[in-house]
Amino acid sequence: MVANPFVGVLFHWLGRAGVGSFYVPYKGVKKWSWEVILVVGGFFSWIICPWVLALLLTKNVLGVLQQQSVTTLWWTYFFGAMWGFGGLTFG
Repeated sequence: MVANPFVGVLFHWLGRAGVGSFYVPYKGVKKWSWEVILVVGGFFSWIICPWVLALLLTKNVLGVLQQQSVTTLWWTYFFGAMWGFGGLTFG
């Protein structure tokens, strides 16, 4: 694999655009409490969006998941939990 710095810059730009647009949809829900906003945003970001993207970008999502070893799935869930723990303890 040949390193391509332009692809890295593109991915960085996409990530920053995602972070910068995080609060855009919340202008329409100003009357909601911040807890409700975080729960709705988190549910969409962590449950709905990954499944929609997986279904759009993969031919057989459940087949791919069933082919993984228990060790692979365990490490995936473990690091996901650590990511969540880090997000909870940030700041």
